[in-house]
Amino acid sequence: MSDQQDSRKTITMDDWYKCRLDRKVLKDVTRRNDSAALLRFSGFIGLVVASGALAWFSLGSLWCIPAFLLYGTLYAFAEAMEHELRHRTPFKSEWLNESVHWLICFMTWREQIYSRWSHAQHHTYTHLTATLPADVEIAVKRPPNYLKLATDFLRVSHGIHHLGNIVLHSFGIVSKSARAVVPPTEFRAMFRNSRVILALYIAVAAWAIVAHSWLPVIFLLLPRSYGAWLHELLAITQHTGLRENELDHRFSTRTIKLNRALQFLYWNMNYHVEHHMFPNVPFHALPKLRKAIEADLPPAYEGLFNAWGEIFHVFRMQRHDPDYMITPCVPGKSPYVAAEHDTAAPLAAQVR
Repeated sequence: MSDQQDSRKTITMDDWYKCRLDRKVLKDVTRRNDSAALLRFSGFIGLVVASGALAWFSLGSLWCIPAFLLYGTLYAFAEAMEHELRHRTPFKSEWLNESVHWLICFMTWREQIYSRWSHAQHHTYTHLTATLPADVEIAVKRPPNYLKLATDFLRVSHGIHHLGNIVLHSFGIVSKSARAVVPPTEFRAMFRNSRVILALYIAVAAWAIVAHSWLPVIFLLLPRSYGAWLHELLAITQHTGLRENELDHRFSTRTIKLNRALQFLYWNMNYHVEHHMFPNVPFHALPKLRKAIEADLPPAYEGLFNAWGEIFHVFRMQRHDPDYMITPCVPGKSPYVAAEHDTAAPLAAQVR
């Protein structure tokens, strides 16, 4: 082993840049609230049930196409809530976080333990590609694979990855991806959870067979696929096209302005720079956190179209230059400061 390798260090959350925040404000915004989470959760489930009823009553008519699209679109936003539950931040009561997580994992084709540990790695290595380990949740790699990007709007690779893990773990086989992020002490619980979720999916399939109807599958298992388009449009904006290998979320993460309806469904995850910088802040406090540190952050993008306009520009540029990335306008930073970490080698030399 070389002297350079010996000098490498492990990246932790402490290595990341954080905006200055008054301790009283930090204590306030990290306070969890059962009422706020129950209100958001109840509202979301109410919308899913109401749209599901609309889809049911539309059966037999052409209205079922837009009705099921609406139902699936709302249902697929369970992914946004599942993300919050991975952090255990929505509810103050831990039993509520755990109980609701079971339902939401069923809706999103996920198992709790693997999902949490994989996402923890994403937060530790956000948009880092020159490290070992690297970020395992990069949505669009450079240069973009357009076939994968298109099928992501039906959650194809997501389904293969997570449902494949659930099946393997149900049989006590640790997948390669799980072995890389989940501590061995968690394997037994991961196997147990996977068996329960797989049994529920099999029960839905058996219900469909006994009933001689695809409706149980269409209502309970497939909405995460056919309704994924809007959530995916939002989720891809989080990091795509921005700088890689920066220990400063302001260079690699987007905050975008959304209308109240989308913010409600998306659990305020449009405040994504703020979420990555302070991941223990629950969803309901992210707007307040934004106001407290806004002077030290890049300007928020003016909506979904504005963010996607930039992403399409990056895709066009990466056809000729796969290393092309956008450098956000960070207060007090020259656009060239970030370029110091642009190459993979210097950062890789710091990390093991």
